[in-house]
Order: sequence, then structure tokens, then C-alpha cells
Amino acid sequence: MASFRRLKSGKWNVRVRHPSGKTICKTDPLKRVVVQWAADKEREFRTGAPLERAQKVTVGEWCERWLRTRRVEPTTAKKDASQLGAHVLPQWGDWPLASISRSDVQAWINDMDARGVGANTVTGAYHRLAAMLSDAVLEGLLASSPCREIDLPRVVRPAPRWLTKDEYGRIQLALLGQPRGHVWAAYVGLGCYSGLRPGELAGLDVEHVDFDRGLVRVQQVMTRAGLRAYPKSDSSQRSVPFPPEVGELLWRVIGDTGQGPVFTAAEGGRVNEANVRNRVWNRALEDAGVAPARPYITRHTAASWLIQAGVPDYEVARLLGHSSTRLVATYGHLAPDAHERVRAAWRDAHSTSGFDTVDMPASRALG
Repeated sequence: MASFRRLKSGKWNVRVRHPSGKTICKTDPLKRVVVQWAADKEREFRTGAPLERAQKVTVGEWCERWLRTRRVEPTTAKKDASQLGAHVLPQWGDWPLASISRSDVQAWINDMDARGVGANTVTGAYHRLAAMLSDAVLEGLLASSPCREIDLPRVVRPAPRWLTKDEYGRIQLALLGQPRGHVWAAYVGLGCYSGLRPGELAGLDVEHVDFDRGLVRVQQVMTRAGLRAYPKSDSSQRSVPFPPEVGELLWRVIGDTGQGPVFTAAEGGRVNEANVRNRVWNRALEDAGVAPARPYITRHTAASWLIQAGVPDYEVARLLGHSSTRLVATYGHLAPDAHERVRAAWRDAHSTSGFDTVDMPASRALG
């Protein structure tokens, strides 16, 4: 319902709630003008009739404006622009915003899926389009977004993987056999015990390492756009402990060095994740007889080891820099007390059954 009021100036003001939840208003000296405007807006929102401007603005024009006004990290902006240019604009660029229906969006999704475009790519392209059209609604260019109740292809997540202590030991031996092996052994050791992201390892400075307390302070991160003076999120800025064995590895790298990055490339400067993977990590896995994996597995390894040691999920999440335990729950089955209630129920049922299957002949125990 529209809300009318007369201002002290004598003009009339009306407020109408947009379907997005945003309140829009109009002021005019004549009451009949604002009454008619409110009626037109409510009818437009009720029937889904597009605004006149949306019949003229194309997706490509809105996309250009949308990309200019977003406040995101440079790496995110680059990724979004790539997805839009490869999958969204070729399909929708010349379409007026108001001409896209829900069935058009679903047909586009189905077509990409039928052409063999990966589920992750399809989902990412859809979310870029949905975000762009959602903001068009907030801008008043659309009454509602057509990206509603769309069936997306199922994204199959790989099974969680981590390094065993045996694999970790073999990798460390392989790293120590490489040039500057002590640097890479400390890099992998800190990653596996602290759970720091590769970008956080690369952004670590000497002054962030506290040997007396066995802590590293995560205060900056290395990205493709360069060193960023703040972590991935507020929860990512944290202090993380490391065990004495990792402290020994780190001391061999930085010793009495007073400043500068902890981990440096052979040619100088901070390490680059891609170079570490291609020049050091992959070779170490092959020499150690460990199946190929991204260096990011060190972070998953830290989570799994902590959970296996009985550290609560919330504390693991805090150490990893997560704001929730959702991702940590992936390794919940590794906890020492995992399934304990189920096993206790079996024991209780067994104790009240009146017989012991262990003393039964095998043929009877199997029914």
C-alpha cells in the first residue's frame, strides 16, 4: 500500500515499496500527480510489467555500467569479467533487460549443459547473470529478476583429501633433496600444521613470526594483483600456533633476519604459488610417491590433523580463518568420537538382547 503525506513545504510525498524491499518515493506540489504515480507503480509491480527504461537498456549496456560501479577485489572483478565475456554476453548482450524470461534463462542453462560445458562453469555464469539482474531490480530497471527457481546442473565435489603423516614425512624428505630444500620444507611444514592459505604463506613477513610463543600473525596476503594489506576476510586476520618442529624449520630459513618476506623465490621477491607448484611441489610429490594434488592440500591436511586430534570444530575454524564451521564439517568423520552415539546404541541394544553373538556358531550369527 502506498503511503501519502503532506510535507511542511506544502508538497505531497508518496512512498511505495518495491518488490525488492526497497522503498521508492515521489514528491510533487499536486496530490493527484503522486496518487497517479503510486497507482502506476503498484500496478507495474503487481503485473510484472517492465519499466519503460528497461525496454531500451540492453544487457550489454547494463553489464558495462554494472562492472564499473561494483566494489570487489581486482581478482574477483577479473574473474567475473572473464565469465561474463565467455558465457553471458554472447547469449544476452543484445537482449533488452526486460525481454528475458525465466524460461529463457532455463533454456540457456540447458543448452550449455547439453554442449558439455562444465557444471562449475555453468553455475558460475548463471550466478554472474543473476547478480547483474538482481542489481538491475534495485536500480529500478526491472520489476523482478527472471533468475528464479532455475534448475542448475549438479556440481560434483571431489572427495575430501589430506596428507597422512607418512605422506607428509616422505614429501619433506623429497623437498630437502631439492635446491633450497630447507625453504620448501618450512613452507610445507607451516602449511600442514597451521592451515595458512598459499597466499597467506607468501604474504608472511619475518616480523609476523613469534618464535618465543610459537605463533605466526596473519596480517596480509599475496594475490595475483600483488600484496594485499589485509586478509581474505575479517576472520582471516588471526594468530596461529605452530609446533616446535615447524619452528626449527622456520629458524633455518629466517634465523636472525629482521625483516622481509619469510619465503622468497630463487630469483628474489616473494614466492609465487604457481611457481612453487610447478617447480617444487609437483616434483616432490612424484619423488615421494604421493598422488598429484594442489598445494592447497596442506590447508586441508591441517584441518584433518586437528580434528583427528580431537580439537573442536569451532576452534579449527577459527585457526583456519573461517567465520563458520561449515567447511570444517567436511572432516567431521575423522573426529575421535565420530559415530560414538551410534556405537553406544549398538552396545546398549546388544547388552539388553540377552545373548552374546560372539559365543554363537558362525552359521547362527549370520542368520
